[in-house]
Amino acid sequence: MSELISKSQLERSKKEEKFVLLTAEQVRKDFAMFGMEVNFSGDVNFAYEELFEQLKIYIENLLSTDSEKLMSLLYQIDLSEKDLSKNDPNFQFETVSEIVTHKILERELKKVLIRSYFKEKGQI
Repeated sequence: MSELISKSQLERSKKEEKFVLLTAEQVRKDFAMFGMEVNFSGDVNFAYEELFEQLKIYIENLLSTDSEKLMSLLYQIDLSEKDLSKNDPNFQFETVSEIVTHKILERELKKVLIRSYFKEKGQI
């Protein structure tokens, strides 16, 4: 289903306040299920950077100390190994934690967009 969202649609949605706020809330909710608090100031212009820095710290920690919890988190977010292995030429990351963090934020936005699409269609 997430393949139905084009890259251009994804990029446009990253700039829409409604989707940024919903994505931040989705991130907070999913990470809270695993005892990880994510704060968001509400500044949509710096949302990606703000969330990225917080999530990266959690991901780095999980990669080094609790891979089982990390796998459970990724399952909750609905992010597969296949999704993680897809290369994104628009971003150059230096570490595995940066790649995973970016993919998490991208997947959370896609979840919000899919939910919004079906809500508009009256199917939710």
